[in-house]
Amino acid sequence: MNKTMRTLSLLLMSLLVMSCSVMTRNADDIINDLRDARHAQYLNVGSGLLGLGRLLSPTLSEAGLGITSVQVLDLSKCNANVRDKFRNRIQNLYKSRYYEELVTNQRNYDHQSVLLRRDGQYANEIVIANASQTSDLLVVIQGHINLENVERIVNDQRNYFSK
Repeated sequence: MNKTMRTLSLLLMSLLVMSCSVMTRNADDIINDLRDARHAQYLNVGSGLLGLGRLLSPTLSEAGLGITSVQVLDLSKCNANVRDKFRNRIQNLYKSRYYEELVTNQRNYDHQSVLLRRDGQYANEIVIANASQTSDLLVVIQGHINLENVERIVNDQRNYFSK
């Protein structure tokens, strides 16, 4: 019985460690953890609103093919501790084996990256992160996105960050 208890407790501890490491390497977890911070701005556009937008604008239907939701987290007005926590969590995403890095632009303190999580020929998630002295922003685009549309979506987001 003692050996069984040790084996069970060891198994439970290893599951806890694994779940903690997975949680820190997921864009949704970053959003869930930081969206309630003071002065944080969070927006979630679900499939219903995206569908309405596709009806109203032909360019949205073309570029948004396969997108089921878009989440935006803006921490630009948060205090320095929250923004530093955001940057550390984003750094952990770069190291994650679940994401592949598509684009990285870094100049001094400014850092922009695009990460992709794919399933075969489709992207499940596109993560666009911007960290600078004036802006800390995370955009998470989820869906079943054809890889041909990823470049167009990323270029649209780059235009947004350059303004």
